[in-house]
Amino acid sequence: MGHLALSNSETLQLVGSLALLFMVAHLLGWSARRVRQPSVVGYLLAGLVLGPSGLGAAWPQLASFLLPGNDRSKLLGAVIEFSLLMVLISLGAETDVPLIRRLGGRALGVTASSIVLPLIAGSATAFAFGSSLVLTHRVTGAVLIGGALGVSSLPIIARLVDELKISRRDVGQLALAVAAANDVYGLILLAVVSATATGGGTALVVRAIAGLVVLVALIVLFGQRFVDFLLAKVRHGGPNVTGSVAMASAVALGAAAAMQAIGVEAALGAFFAGVLLGRSRFQHGDVLARLRTSSDAVFAPLYFASAGLLIDLRAISSWHRVAVVLGLFIVAVASKAIGTGVGGRWAKLRRGENRALVILLNGRGALQVIIATAGLRMGLLSEFAYTAVLLVSIASSVLIAPTLRRLVGDWEGSEDEQHRLAHEERIESHLLVREQRLLVPELPGNNPGLAATLFDRAWPDAAELTVLSSAPGRDGHVLADVARPIRWRAASSTQPVEAALEEARLGYGVLGIGISPTAHGLPPAVAELLNGIPLPSVIIRPAPEHGERMEVPRHIAVATTGSTTGIAAEELASSLAHRHGARLHIVHVMPEERATVSQRWVMSPAEAPGGVLDKASDRARQAGVRPKIARERALSVSRGLLEYVRKHRIDLLVVGARLRRVGDAPFLGYTVEELLGSPLPVTLVSIVFPDAPTGDLDQPYIERHAT
Repeated sequence: MGHLALSNSETLQLVGSLALLFMVAHLLGWSARRVRQPSVVGYLLAGLVLGPSGLGAAWPQLASFLLPGNDRSKLLGAVIEFSLLMVLISLGAETDVPLIRRLGGRALGVTASSIVLPLIAGSATAFAFGSSLVLTHRVTGAVLIGGALGVSSLPIIARLVDELKISRRDVGQLALAVAAANDVYGLILLAVVSATATGGGTALVVRAIAGLVVLVALIVLFGQRFVDFLLAKVRHGGPNVTGSVAMASAVALGAAAAMQAIGVEAALGAFFAGVLLGRSRFQHGDVLARLRTSSDAVFAPLYFASAGLLIDLRAISSWHRVAVVLGLFIVAVASKAIGTGVGGRWAKLRRGENRALVILLNGRGALQVIIATAGLRMGLLSEFAYTAVLLVSIASSVLIAPTLRRLVGDWEGSEDEQHRLAHEERIESHLLVREQRLLVPELPGNNPGLAATLFDRAWPDAAELTVLSSAPGRDGHVLADVARPIRWRAASSTQPVEAALEEARLGYGVLGIGISPTAHGLPPAVAELLNGIPLPSVIIRPAPEHGERMEVPRHIAVATTGSTTGIAAEELASSLAHRHGARLHIVHVMPEERATVSQRWVMSPAEAPGGVLDKASDRARQAGVRPKIARERALSVSRGLLEYVRKHRIDLLVVGARLRRVGDAPFLGYTVEELLGSPLPVTLVSIVFPDAPTGDLDQPYIERHAT
């Protein structure tokens, strides 16, 4: 192991390089944000400042720690390469594959036109400028420069899309889809040029392309299952953030190694791995957040700042070379804009979308570094060519943010897009009814069809519904009233409650339980399950006249209290009312024993302007529902709710409860216990939160939204 140890000078060089690069990158990133530029622009400029034409000229001794050209610089290069892989894992995890699939036809047309014209124009220009750019293999080198100038950079565009806050806009996702395709094209082009320039010939090119096709096919067909299997194993004993982060890193590095082994840049493998990790239904939310945090704070500044370390402005030693750089810049930007614009028109993009896409796809940086560095290493490109390509990349990326704000800053998108974004924002702010995995177990005393039907009718379509069964896939009461696809899971234990508890640890958000209308209280198996479940649970008991089915409600009442559980109950009731056109009644009951006779009709804090009732009404209206507000006085909350149900012909009552434990038995609070124990003539839905949110429940999120 001794040969792996660094000498004192090597350690000093590596640590000093990283420290200086890191600090300057963050300083210039902060400065860029102060002038309304994305921080990535500051990161790119950091490398220029620390390179040979900046720090190298002012303090050569210190700059020698950063400048490549000796064996010690390979240590820094290894760290930078690792940083790129970690950045691409995070970017892949944030890619919205369903939205990109929906935009697929448009993305394909834009991709083709945004690649062909810049490649032709850039290659012709590089060939015309001759030996100042290309040292050997003039045609091959010119094609490499044309590819470097014309290809969009996914990491740069992703950072710009994120920092400009358009990542959920159609144009943002379309830009990411096209940029991802550009990256694949750029890496394939590099593999072809590399094989040609190094004498590998056609066989090496064919091997690289064939290997890429086979590897991508394996990822598409089996990758998601493999990643799901690994993450499920990690979470078998419960939420395991550390293990999940370690597994995510191992998967990404393995995919990167596989890509590199077939002659394609490892970065593409890390990106594909990130997509699979982000889509896994067993992924822990904290894992993606931690990957994003580490990428933003450490790896992105290091990687993007390193891009400028080889730029030497002293290589632009004449007006002729200045003209060459300007010519390359004009050709690169204009050809990319024209090619993208033509593709956008062909894809029938709206004018605002097309203009934004033209600007965004001129984002360059990461892939240009990869291509230009490879050309320099192979002896195809001169140092001036490297500097010119990187300067074009930095200049075009710097212009994106202000240009985009000026041209499309006031454009809010189409009506459909605005509606989708508003809906996503509202759903994302919910405590309970949001896009998450839903679990319905089969166990004694539980009717899974009731819970599955409620989930289907109240939760967003993107929420995945899973039924845990001893006989997966069987038809019958579970499927009778459920429109969405059901994912069946086989119980891993012969003990139903134990199997349900084990399954619940695998990344679910909500548990659903249906009980018989003749039940007065909780069946023993349900009580045992609630006693150990780490998730919020939804309990539904149908009206006696409906038997074992849940009818579509026409009048829904929800008991509002302003608590976390009360807000969650409002979300479910509002969602059902909005999706099925039902009348929503928001009811606040004040127990009379809390007031003297003379104070009986004094307004409670909940009823005061700006109180709980006003806030509940606002939340319902944001969900698209105009509620009826009701204030009741009764000897107890449960009696007040029962009386209101009878007077107003309510057919579904929703209440919230905090799960507590009395001895070894679960206790849902007096109100819910009394309602479950009464012959209630309506369907009852109880929202039960664990006493201390655990598991996949985001405690800080709950605390922020609790009233």
